[in-house]
Amino acid sequence: MMILAVDTSTALSSIALVDSGTAISMASHNDARGHVEAIGSLFTQLSLDSHYLPELIACGIGPGPFTGLRVGIAFAQGLSAAWSVPVIGVCSLDAAANLIIRETLVAPGSEFIAATDARRKEYYWARFDSRGNRLSGPRVESIQTVTSLAADLSIPLISGVLPHAIDIAARAERGDRHELSPMYLREADAQPSAPVSL
Repeated sequence: MMILAVDTSTALSSIALVDSGTAISMASHNDARGHVEAIGSLFTQLSLDSHYLPELIACGIGPGPFTGLRVGIAFAQGLSAAWSVPVIGVCSLDAAANLIIRETLVAPGSEFIAATDARRKEYYWARFDSRGNRLSGPRVESIQTVTSLAADLSIPLISGVLPHAIDIAARAERGDRHELSPMYLREADAQPSAPVSL
């Protein structure tokens, strides 16, 4: 199955065209505030054949920051509508777990916690078994709380890993598919002002 995957749930914006588990083309850009500017440019870097469209679009749905998630999801929805191709969501921490196993960042057979930066001295995190199946989470908690949990469970905490679109595609290929709806685990930083009476 050919999948076009995109992820903008962290500072890393990435896009990939993957065919039956093999990356055909991919591009990425690391800038926590540059998702809007990056995604179109990354798309033009892909080797796409207009006569052979992907069968599925897979998009990272977080957890992550509001703006970043909205950029990726809106982009995926736009491609889905233009190409009449189905679109699904993939938990970005599941993709991070895939990357951790793919890069052998944990010992074979080990459970682990995958964590990404949630700012405010917090992590977005989830716990996985050795095959990358999610056992709990995703959640957002203080770095100290997550670090203590990993120590109590005697399992590695892998943080600082940025999920990539090729891992979004891999999770979609294995059936880890969700509705295309962002995983917001906390309220937005910006809130509407109270009405002012004149």
